[in-house]
Amino acid sequence: MVVTGSGQLSLLERLEHNFPGMFHKELMVTAFDVKYGKPNPEPYLMALKKGRLKADEAVVIENAPLGVEAGHKAGIFTIAVNTGPLDGQVLLDSGADLLFPSMQALCNEWDNCLIHLDSI
Repeated sequence: MVVTGSGQLSLLERLEHNFPGMFHKELMVTAFDVKYGKPNPEPYLMALKKGRLKADEAVVIENAPLGVEAGHKAGIFTIAVNTGPLDGQVLLDSGADLLFPSMQALCNEWDNCLIHLDSI
């Protein structure tokens, strides 16, 4: 699922172009779907509802403090990935359960993350 504060059609089209068939519009939450954006948990709570999931059946992967905070407030295990110039502590302070310094680091450790999540 995709939960984005964006409503830009170009972003949504780019997702479909880069990841054909992976994301379905009925399972996306965009700026057009919510009254309150991140850091309010509404976007992630709506994603849970659309996906017919409970908070303990989902994982949030975020790169921004407001998104981390929203995922945390929704009660979902939240992984922060530092993709920019922020001090990683900012993401942890926003509620991240795990922090990775890059997307590559997350990819390298993904299997270990799944083992960790299974033990929770």
